[in-house]
Amino acid sequence: MANLKRKLEIYEQIFQTFGPGVSTCQISQIAALLHVTERHVQTILKKLVSVGWIQWEASSGRSKKAILTCQVEPIDACYESARGLADEGNLDQLLSILSFGGRDAGREFQSYLNDASQSARRIAYMPFHRELEELKPHKVKRRTERFLVTQICQCLTSVEKGSVVGDLAYHWVSNDSATRWQFQIHRGVRFHDGSILTAQDVAHCLNRLIQHAYWHSTYNHIIEVNAVSDEQLEIKLNQPDWHLPRLLSRAESSIFKMTSTTTRLIGSGPFSLAVFSSKMLRLSRNAYYSRETSILDWVELWVYPEWAQSKACAQNQICLQVPDTTVTSQSDKSAFFLMIQNPHKSMMKRHITFEDTAECKKLFSSISTDNDQGISVDYGDYSQSEQVSICSVIEENDSFSAWLSFLLQYPFENHELDVGILEALDSSLTSIRNERDFNQATDLLAALFSWLSEQNVVKELKHEPFVLALSEQINGANVNGYGWSELNKIWISLD
Repeated sequence: MANLKRKLEIYEQIFQTFGPGVSTCQISQIAALLHVTERHVQTILKKLVSVGWIQWEASSGRSKKAILTCQVEPIDACYESARGLADEGNLDQLLSILSFGGRDAGREFQSYLNDASQSARRIAYMPFHRELEELKPHKVKRRTERFLVTQICQCLTSVEKGSVVGDLAYHWVSNDSATRWQFQIHRGVRFHDGSILTAQDVAHCLNRLIQHAYWHSTYNHIIEVNAVSDEQLEIKLNQPDWHLPRLLSRAESSIFKMTSTTTRLIGSGPFSLAVFSSKMLRLSRNAYYSRETSILDWVELWVYPEWAQSKACAQNQICLQVPDTTVTSQSDKSAFFLMIQNPHKSMMKRHITFEDTAECKKLFSSISTDNDQGISVDYGDYSQSEQVSICSVIEENDSFSAWLSFLLQYPFENHELDVGILEALDSSLTSIRNERDFNQATDLLAALFSWLSEQNVVKELKHEPFVLALSEQINGANVNGYGWSELNKIWISLD
């Protein structure tokens, strides 16, 4: 621990895992995190306590958890150490410690020179009611986790105000049958770890996506994705899809760095994932984001489980302090709650699956009888749907691809529907993808949903728009289909 740079790197690993403030943990957890012996952990902790970076209150007993308090930000610990070196004019050693954790020493030196104090940082807070699930683009289903993925990662495309625009790609074109697409990738885009993002990274992510069991039915018309060069991508389909660029704007098609050395999500979006612990998540501004750089320095999501008692599912909050004086804004997109069933099966006792959200639980209670058996399932889990299912559709940032993806993904065959209904459904979905005109494709999609409603297969139980409570000092927010606002668009008034 005599090496200051290594000391900072070890502290940052601990800080990123357990977060700022007070946590409980075991010696064995830290040993596994740092890949050292438990005996060596004791030495490390003593060193970190001696420099004032942590407090450690041990508990007797091998299985007992100790109390760990991270008292200073890793970068602030670095800057504090750097000041003495700067005063001595020791630039070589100064640059060495500023490069801790793989940082670019030149960039960090500029940040160090421009740094004022913690109070000058622009930070927004997102109070939340439950612990977050792991942020893995191919696995996340819940809307807040999917939203956070979009803030960390980029996709090939994006949907803004209903139109498809470029994100990682700046140009795309298809053949005459829309079965072969080419995308041109921006040059020089960097992942948050500083490495260059290429078409090979995009191909790797998308090929993994089309093989994923959960998303396979949505993307199974993609045969393969190939990198023609570092900046050109080719996607081959087994059937026409004129709306593929729109589909590739969804959260699960996010591009991230696949690495065996870390489980932390590394993207190229407006924010990097700085801390992910059970009680808080921190996003740090990516100053080298290829599009509109955030004005905010940090955004932190703090978990308050007791808030779930008073919080509506469709209501979120972004503030500057907790509590805060807020104003509310409403989205033009909604959460839809559906009941799916076989209309020709009459059952005295129904097995009803419902998603494990508060709203779906309420809907189950409102439609069920004493004879019905309710089965709570994970959000977005349709595998147990057999008789009656209560589920939801979140429009996210594009209603068209959200509804199309849902209808492609939901296992209607599990309800033992008539063959004619299943064939008509499959034919309609193919026709929608085969329709080049987006407005006509949208009309076909709406007609399909209306037909399923008329057949009494799908029934809308309710829908409600998202509401976002915002600090009075936050400007530029626009509530999106996740119930949040793009974090790189908002700014804080100094008044």
